[in-house]
Amino acid sequence: MNGSNEKITPTQATVALVMTIIGVGIVTLPRVSAEEVQTPDIWISMLFSGGITFVAAFFITKLCLRFKGMTIYQFSPILVGKWAGLVFNLFIIMYFILVSGYQARSMAEVLRAYLLDKTPIEAVIIVYIAVGVYIVISGIYPIVKLLQIYFPVVLVFIFFMLGLSVTNVDLNNLRPVLGEGFKPVVNGIKPTTLSLAGIESFLILIAYMQRPQQAMKAAAVGIFIPLFLYILIVIAVIGSLTVDEVRQLTWPTIELVKSIEMKFLLLERFESFFIILWVITTFTSFIMNFYFASLGLSQVFKKAYKPFVYGLIPFIYLCAMYPEDINGVFKLADYIGNMAIIITGIIPILFLIIAFIRRKRNAKN
Repeated sequence: MNGSNEKITPTQATVALVMTIIGVGIVTLPRVSAEEVQTPDIWISMLFSGGITFVAAFFITKLCLRFKGMTIYQFSPILVGKWAGLVFNLFIIMYFILVSGYQARSMAEVLRAYLLDKTPIEAVIIVYIAVGVYIVISGIYPIVKLLQIYFPVVLVFIFFMLGLSVTNVDLNNLRPVLGEGFKPVVNGIKPTTLSLAGIESFLILIAYMQRPQQAMKAAAVGIFIPLFLYILIVIAVIGSLTVDEVRQLTWPTIELVKSIEMKFLLLERFESFFIILWVITTFTSFIMNFYFASLGLSQVFKKAYKPFVYGLIPFIYLCAMYPEDINGVFKLADYIGNMAIIITGIIPILFLIIAFIRRKRNAKN
């Protein structure tokens, strides 16, 4: 743990998971899911997505509890061999690097669109990464302590925003329920499930828990909180703007916030305040993914942790700058989503099967 023997509590693991999941999805989920579902039934898709994520968490915790005190970077070579383990580990590390780059670019795009239209996007991303390095370099325990500070602030603000949006919601925009059958709900399961990506963090975090036997409970709470918040956000956005309008907006949640600002004139610049809080939220997710990538390289190559933190700066920057425009950013998100399916849904089950077979063979011998 970056040379530290400090362990995180189950509560801290829950907070870390929540703050890893909640991020860019706050402003993109309504549009991405509306494009696929095309009906007001997105919240139903979210319920199924939550169930799928809980199942993924079950397999991840079962796997990691077989190798207590070890991250996936450490036990994958034991399970599948040195070279296959290296391939799996590098794939996971690349995923965390891409997620970090995507989050940095998404943050910069929103700031350019609403607050810093004359500031070069490169400058915004460089500052974002630089601040991230300052925090990531200290290791997991200080990061989690920082997340604990931000966590209640983010929750209170989101509920405050949702409370103000209630007067904008038209229930007719949320009807009819299942008006076009169940197929639209099925279409929305993939994008809504990907909005809950972050449970893969437990492939690393469980190794650093004080009471790893409580990992599943911590994961369940850590999934439920963002799931509940995302369902409320989707209902508020769709109920206020309609599905068709949401499909046409790049950042529909911010448009909802703007409508709140116009309705409650005393909340002048509420939109700017929301964006600043959202940037902090994406930043907490960014530093977690940045940390996971740095730690992975350190453990895979058995070298000091800090040089890898600095070494990843240009790679994260290049990933952030690779998309040519906002459409390229969303395509990158789709690519990352497919990687997330492999890491959270396929690798844990595959590794559990291999572990079960090896245990059977050892028992016979």
